[in-house]
Amino acid sequence: MSTGHEAAIEHAYQLIEAAQGHDDPAAVERAEHEARACGWEDVRLLLHMARSLACLEAGVDDTEHVNAMLDTALLLGDPDLLALSIALKALRCASRRRLATTGESAAALLVEAVVLLDEADGTGLVLHRANALIEVACVAHELGFWELAQEYYQLTEQTLAPPQPRWAETIRRQARVVSINSFDLALDWASCLAGIGQWEEAAARARTVLAVGDPTDAEWPPGWVGEVHGMRHLLATIAGDEPVPAEGRVAALGAAITAAREGAAETAALLAVQAGDDVGIPLPTGTKLLRLGIAAKRPGTNPEAIRYGDELAVLRWNDRLDRMSGMRDAIAVERRRRDHEQLRRDLVVDELTGLANRRGYQAYLSGLGGDVNLSDEQAYAVMMIDVDHFKAVNDNFGHDVGDLVLARLGQILALHVRPIDLAARLGGDEFVVILADVHTDIPTARAQQILDAVRTHPWDDLAVGLKVSVSIGVHHGSRRELPALLTDADRSLYHAKHDGRGRVWAD
Repeated sequence: MSTGHEAAIEHAYQLIEAAQGHDDPAAVERAEHEARACGWEDVRLLLHMARSLACLEAGVDDTEHVNAMLDTALLLGDPDLLALSIALKALRCASRRRLATTGESAAALLVEAVVLLDEADGTGLVLHRANALIEVACVAHELGFWELAQEYYQLTEQTLAPPQPRWAETIRRQARVVSINSFDLALDWASCLAGIGQWEEAAARARTVLAVGDPTDAEWPPGWVGEVHGMRHLLATIAGDEPVPAEGRVAALGAAITAAREGAAETAALLAVQAGDDVGIPLPTGTKLLRLGIAAKRPGTNPEAIRYGDELAVLRWNDRLDRMSGMRDAIAVERRRRDHEQLRRDLVVDELTGLANRRGYQAYLSGLGGDVNLSDEQAYAVMMIDVDHFKAVNDNFGHDVGDLVLARLGQILALHVRPIDLAARLGGDEFVVILADVHTDIPTARAQQILDAVRTHPWDDLAVGLKVSVSIGVHHGSRRELPALLTDADRSLYHAKHDGRGRVWAD
């Protein structure tokens, strides 16, 4: 990765943070122009995220940018960026569920993102992984899967912990996001426990983040500082600890919580009404419901209405626990399914080259034979391919270089086949390519392209003085003749080798 690319990634993360309150569309467009010119698709994905967040701030639909992130992530094939994009889509679905019951399942998307992060091999960029982990935690929080959210914030902290001098500034910004989100999660969680009368459990939950102290410093955005201080005040009142100073409606709500905790229902109710819905900082849903529950107990409220609200709060809590258990099961099932898929892939894929192995080759032939939608007269072609003097490569350069040669050949062959074709390693240095539904003049031309690609490949990258060539035998005919084509292509390969190697022989 070039220095310019690294700087562009860091700038994109700055723009993502700025989009949440201090959006700079012109800066995003300048960054987009540079990323497009340089082919930095990962940077463009991050810029779509910045635009998405700016849309949310402005109350504008951001679907276009979320979909663009997904399309780019699929193109890049980076599991961390794909998990990030899917998690962001899940978060939007989760937010919309308050307004509608249609659309994709946010929970199903969350499961997919979680398992994708499992599959990441740890070689990706730490910033992208941390971003994806944070987004997964946000979705889990929004859906009420608080235990999962807490786990993923902790995973993010572990990911960011090793020193990364090159990315130190961006890591500090991501750590700030984890910090403020963890306070928000703890306040939501503790408020719901307080709402069902579980004050001791609520206090314990509140103290999990109060023990951290005040994480803010001069580098924090002022708005975030105010939010953290307000949340710390409310958490301290839930815990029954000495609250940090607060003013205005936040202080009124804190006083209401303190009175409710001490059993002074009437005083608590009056203070909760005084605080109102807008206390000057964003409140999580659990805290809003706690205020409403306290306010509902003001003098004159029908006791049956109070009982109704209390029982609903308990039902919501129990439903959350059931859904959390279901989410754990869904993640476990998806992990097992992915593991089984990987085992099946391992059975039919050659580990060294990434092409099909002999089992995969046989499965392909069996699939063709059993497909009733294919005509027996459909045109097929077979290439049999051998590396010229491969034993000499192993003898002169070592078996490690020999393995690298085979791996490179696998990459070259993969570039010259379509999804309906097959490229397979049958064993050793023997490869086969089956071309489906091709005109008679195509197979020989394709074989020549492969031959030229091998001949011109920079083999010196692997070992000084290394040269590699292949011999290719080609035969074509109908699907019905496919078993004979394989034999005939093998015979053509013999002629190519006998005629001097490094050539194509087609019958």
